[in-house]
Amino acid sequence: MTDNLMSQIDAEMQRLGWTVDQGREHLLKYYGKRSRLLLTEEELDNFLLFLQLSD
Repeated sequence: MTDNLMSQIDAEMQRLGWTVDQGREHLLKYYGKRSRLLLTEEELDNFLLFLQLSD
């Protein structure tokens, strides 16, 4: 499940034109974590939803 979430997050970040640094900044600001690997599955779901709703 987590691999699928990571793939979806990658696709959404690419769609939005986000860099790795932009993603890292968002994670630090909202989750206090530097890497997606440190997020819980619920946090990954939340991050994916945020990206999907962004344009």
